[in-house]
Amino acid sequence: MSESHGEEEKVAHPKTTRHLRAPIEIRVEITARSQSFTTTTRNVAVGGISFESSENFMLGDEVNVLLYIPVKKELELLKVASEVVWVEEDLGCWMVGARFTKFAPGDEKRLREWLLEAVRAQRDGQTI
Repeated sequence: MSESHGEEEKVAHPKTTRHLRAPIEIRVEITARSQSFTTTTRNVAVGGISFESSENFMLGDEVNVLLYIPVKKELELLKVASEVVWVEEDLGCWMVGARFTKFAPGDEKRLREWLLEAVRAQRDGQTI
């Protein structure tokens, strides 16, 4: 019985961090089809983001995402290649989900650490 309990613990931890997602609004710059625009995230996860857009996207569209991560009183910029994985119409605009496909070296770790801190801060009632 302790053997299966140990397996559950091993499986539970990676799922928790891999699927870490939070309703965090930060500034992002989206570049697609040789055009750029700035918007706000609705959710941020280690694996991707959702954001609002006045432009419609197609599944599979490649987009570059520039995340403006607030760290202390500074902003860190993380540039991530991404792919659109879902699109929903929402009151005359579009909600778009993008999966991160390629980080600059070290940026995935920086995003994961920041996201863990942000989730803890939200849980404790603090602003990010």
